[in-house]
Amino acid sequence: MTNKLDKKEIGISIVKGAFSNIPFAGQLLTEVLFEYLGRIKQNRLNMFTEMLSQYFSENSGIVLENMRSEDFSDLLELVLRKVVDTKSEEKLRRFKDILVNSIVTNIDYNNSERYLDLVSSLTETDIQILKRHELFDSSFEDRFDYKKINQKLLGDLEKNMQEEIKLRDEGYANNWQRAVSQFNAVKASIRTFEEQNKSVEIFRNAEFYGVENSEFLYSKQKLFSLGLLIDSGAGKYDYKPFHMMSITEFAKKFLEFIKK
Repeated sequence: MTNKLDKKEIGISIVKGAFSNIPFAGQLLTEVLFEYLGRIKQNRLNMFTEMLSQYFSENSGIVLENMRSEDFSDLLELVLRKVVDTKSEEKLRRFKDILVNSIVTNIDYNNSERYLDLVSSLTETDIQILKRHELFDSSFEDRFDYKKINQKLLGDLEKNMQEEIKLRDEGYANNWQRAVSQFNAVKASIRTFEEQNKSVEIFRNAEFYGVENSEFLYSKQKLFSLGLLIDSGAGKYDYKPFHMMSITEFAKKFLEFIKK
């Protein structure tokens, strides 16, 4: 890391020197390019520091001992490097939340650099889409597949129930009550899932996030390429690419890392 920083400093010195060799224009470019950019980065750092200060002033119960660990020190360095390179105030707040989260809870320090890179590359819309897709995990998909199996089974159960009821009406001993019970149980299971699915299906539509369909699709494709979402609809009936997306375990860990 130190060697990398040394190279960066040497590179800046070389560029500054090259500009300085150009009479007048060189001096002007040096001032504009380095001093102005330096002020911008300093302002971002100041804003971030103010956010942290405000949080600490409003939350006096913070255990400062947690901030003296080597892991926290490394995380702080990584966060500050991201802070000076972002112009989004919302991202600054997310970086602040990550630091605060690391103080009050146990976080995944081993993957912190990768998670911070994701915060830098994802938009607020991307993150909101990802959060809503927490509902669509492996257990949800299992229930969806189970519903499909039950739908196929329901026809056979209904036929069996009608036959048993007919036998009952003809005065033969039979299992009509059990047949009715099985049919109603499977039908209720399907109805329950359909009601649950209807209540969350809105999260799979662009309108919910206030974006165009093209932007929504692009965001899902980006999350897919980063390993945060998978296309779980592939191979299913009436498959539409990138419509039935499910969250990955990696994404769950990431959301845990950035939680407020």
